[in-house]
Amino acid sequence: MTLELASTPTATLIEGGVGCGKTTALVARVAALLEDGAAPEDMLVLAATPDAARVLGARLTEAAGERGNAIEVTCAREVTLGLLASEEGRAFSGRAGRLVTPLELGFIMEDMKTSGMKQRRLREMLKFFYRNWTELAGGAEDDDGWLIPGEEADTHALLKDVLRFTGGILEPEAAAMAVRFLLACPDALADVQRSYVLVDDYQMHSRASQHLANLLARDSITVAADPTAVVEVFDSYPYGEGIGEFTQANDGCERIVLAASHTCPAAARAASRLRASLDAGSAPLGDEAAESDAPSPSQSASSATSGTTATPTVPDRAAAAASFSALEAADPTAEMDAVAGAMQAALEAGADPSSIYVLAFHPAWERRISRALETRGIAAATPVRGRVAAGDYRDLDRCAAARLLTALALVANAHDALAWRAWCGFGDYLANSAVFADMRAEADEQGKGLVAMLDEVAAAAPEEGFPGTGIDRVLDAYCTGCTLIEQAQGLEGDTLIGTLASALNLTGENGERAIQLVRALTAPEAEPVASASDTSSDANAPVPAPSNAIAPTSSETGTAAPSGARALIARARRRMNAPIFENSEGRVLVGDSAHLMGRAPAMLVLAGFTNGFFPARDFFDATVTTPDKQKLVRATDTRRLYAAAGKATQRLAASWFTSIGLVEAETLKLEIGRVKLRRGERIAVTAPSIYLADIDPGAETCTAEAAETAAAAPSS
Repeated sequence: MTLELASTPTATLIEGGVGCGKTTALVARVAALLEDGAAPEDMLVLAATPDAARVLGARLTEAAGERGNAIEVTCAREVTLGLLASEEGRAFSGRAGRLVTPLELGFIMEDMKTSGMKQRRLREMLKFFYRNWTELAGGAEDDDGWLIPGEEADTHALLKDVLRFTGGILEPEAAAMAVRFLLACPDALADVQRSYVLVDDYQMHSRASQHLANLLARDSITVAADPTAVVEVFDSYPYGEGIGEFTQANDGCERIVLAASHTCPAAARAASRLRASLDAGSAPLGDEAAESDAPSPSQSASSATSGTTATPTVPDRAAAAASFSALEAADPTAEMDAVAGAMQAALEAGADPSSIYVLAFHPAWERRISRALETRGIAAATPVRGRVAAGDYRDLDRCAAARLLTALALVANAHDALAWRAWCGFGDYLANSAVFADMRAEADEQGKGLVAMLDEVAAAAPEEGFPGTGIDRVLDAYCTGCTLIEQAQGLEGDTLIGTLASALNLTGENGERAIQLVRALTAPEAEPVASASDTSSDANAPVPAPSNAIAPTSSETGTAAPSGARALIARARRRMNAPIFENSEGRVLVGDSAHLMGRAPAMLVLAGFTNGFFPARDFFDATVTTPDKQKLVRATDTRRLYAAAGKATQRLAASWFTSIGLVEAETLKLEIGRVKLRRGERIAVTAPSIYLADIDPGAETCTAEAAETAAAAPSS
């Protein structure tokens, strides 16, 4: 049964293309509500990502002072986890109330492989399950009528059994679980509802997150949306159709259409062309006459929803060219120099460092650009990510950080079933999945959990154990874990981490790297207030000076940050599941497109804008990507580029390289045009992204001139 969206007495939809001021309109609405006497504690503002929530919170503080600062600004996932971690939420779900971390996910997948299904088939089926979870298949009762009996239903049942046994929650099921919890528990819903709920980038939320936001709104809900920017940034499977569901559920919905772009001419023109390429009725790119009539994002949204016509002005090529920089380089080193040089020039011209964003299309480019900036004395910030801690659980040396984090989790909670599952799987090629499959079957029969089963098996095992068997490996790991927990009781901070590392025999280069990584992931977080430059939406406004407002640290308040095992593992999990920019004040931001959401940088550089990085190499391989799939990939890439490139308020730039060593090119999975020999070294020739013509006015001109030349050429 389809779950209908909850209606709200007062509903408002703010629509517009990228850079049209939707977030500014939300901030203005919050300020107006406060002026009219609304209490900050009765308001909830949801953003698409944790980074976007931070930036939006800073804007509310700037606009409404202390009352704006008192408003809860977060993302739907944080609300979801708060609900599921409550006593009532845990009782409803039968889970531990926390997300599976990237390092723990590998063990869940190993348990799924016991189904005997081929890996590719299993991956595709899991994606099908995940999408249906986010779209609330099964309705309020979560029935399994949407599953085909047989292999599909059996695999789904196995996945649910594995999750119940370990107690973990996968990200795609979290919001749906929270929605069903609130529908089943009216008292819990009444306790968490707010009079006013406002949602930014509504189309980037999953359907379940959209339903959650509407459930939380008691009297009024306001959402800002761009139908074109349906991009996955934090929630799995963003639900663009939710905009239509919102208007249908709220008959008297007020519609506000924003048409004027507040970005630089290059960004506005790029957004217009990218939007036109997605519109089935648009003219071919490069057709200047037809392009002038192509609908802009906001115009299309207006026509589709309210029947009115918005006619934003699309900047001409000359204006766009003046605010665009093309940084072509011979090789990656030269590209790093070009990007760093552009940053240095902007800073010398008076730009606030945190108003500059470098969007890197590959993680390696994030690191290289950061190093290049630091070489020039320019401070850079990158999102603090914990996914690198996962490693290869089959090799104890290569998963040293994962083992140390898991030991920390066990010290924090000796009854953490998911942590025990990971701990007992390290070092085995199949993560001891067969043993846990048998144990899970017995646990289902006896109505026991994973930790209780481990206790029972350990108590019943003979003194000599079960030599040469999987259960013996699991019992050895369990006994070692219990000893670790006893040794670490009462320890905190670096002493705790050092003791666990010593017990795990983490020595040498790998061990030291693991210890440093875990210390970084568990370190207290400084919380600087985002500067206003992160949120500027006026292309003509001067770049403001850096804000010096920083949230007080533990040393300034005279209180030490918690350093017990629970606090340490909570920080690490937060950084693994929801990485954000930390301490970015006065630093150039270097990150991916997801962390750009919610920001409006004065200068945006698209670095590594090369075929193979964007789009991925598989796009060019017909044996991997069929023509039909290629269209879908291109549409996804175009939406992603549209949502990013259209944010620059003063200057848009793109950088790429034209050659690179063949071995490195293969390692980075670049699209190689041809190979040439240079001084005995094989060099791969690369090309700028196929999407360059959509954002570079110069490339656009070349495309149009080539078309005119071809049209004028005599036919043979």
